[in-house]
Amino acid sequence: MTNTFFKNIFSHRLSKHILYWVGLIIFFGITWGTYDNDYVRSFTIQTFGLPARMVLVYISIYMLIPKFLLKRKFISFIVSYLILLLVTSICIQRPIIYFYVEPIYFPSWNSEGYFTITELMNTILDVNIAAIIPLGFSFFKFYYNSQQRTLTLEKEKIETELIQLRNQVHPHFLFNTLNTLYALIIKKSNTAETAVLKLSKLMRYMLYEANTPKVSLVKEIEYLKNYIDLEKLRFEDSIDISFNSESDKDYQISPFLLIPFVENAFKHGTSSSKGSWIVINIFTKKRELILQVENSKFSDTNTDHDSVGGIGFNNVKKRLQLLYPDQYSLKIDDNELSYEVILKLNLTKNL
Repeated sequence: MTNTFFKNIFSHRLSKHILYWVGLIIFFGITWGTYDNDYVRSFTIQTFGLPARMVLVYISIYMLIPKFLLKRKFISFIVSYLILLLVTSICIQRPIIYFYVEPIYFPSWNSEGYFTITELMNTILDVNIAAIIPLGFSFFKFYYNSQQRTLTLEKEKIETELIQLRNQVHPHFLFNTLNTLYALIIKKSNTAETAVLKLSKLMRYMLYEANTPKVSLVKEIEYLKNYIDLEKLRFEDSIDISFNSESDKDYQISPFLLIPFVENAFKHGTSSSKGSWIVINIFTKKRELILQVENSKFSDTNTDHDSVGGIGFNNVKKRLQLLYPDQYSLKIDDNELSYEVILKLNLTKNL
């Protein structure tokens, strides 16, 4: 019950403000009162200092901060605050001290004058000290909210870019698979029905199962297998395809992350003549995925491997960096006979 009482007090804005000003009076009243053990006088003087301090704090919080600081007009805020500090010190605090506090509570004090630089500076510092905590809190709140807005915008930007990058895979993939099916129909191949079934599984995965930020690695590998099976049907015996996968457990991975490298191998590793070969290995152990894709090269094929799966290596790397920052490595070995890509991916964040 006691905890609820104090919670209600501190949750109320007015109570917080009252507690702040009372706490300020008590703190400086005790601090200055220890010099002559006259705490009553010290508390009274601190109370007389409230008008100027409150004007400075509340105008700063409710006018200067929304008008300048929140709009990132930092220079305007600093200039306005200094002017306000000077005005409250000279026009509010200084008259109270000079005409009332000093004659009554310090009768033996010989003031050098109303506009004495030394006494004016002491007054300015005395007024400003009350604004340190409120302004410090406001600056922290502004910085925190600014950081949160930046993170939110960055997250939205990343999500938008990922959707765009992922959507670029679909048209190119559909174009390839339809070409595969068309080629089988032209040949009047008996495997056309199998190809349609494989294509339907691929489309079901793309439209329904992979419409999430993360998917099962097992399903992603099954998606690759179906794609490879379609390519096998298209090329029949003209290409030697080796596919191996092994995993110590099922992990979560971003969908369509591996297919561009496989598509790239079929695009650049096949030829009209026999002798084409593609090797695809996927191994996952202790949260690390290793994808190794290697294909043969021919002088009569397009060997511009800067384009991966039709979306470009730069986009593939960008997607990897957005999804797995500092969690991957991509190695490329391009020689006269073969082209090899090795992707290592840390799946720790995706458990």
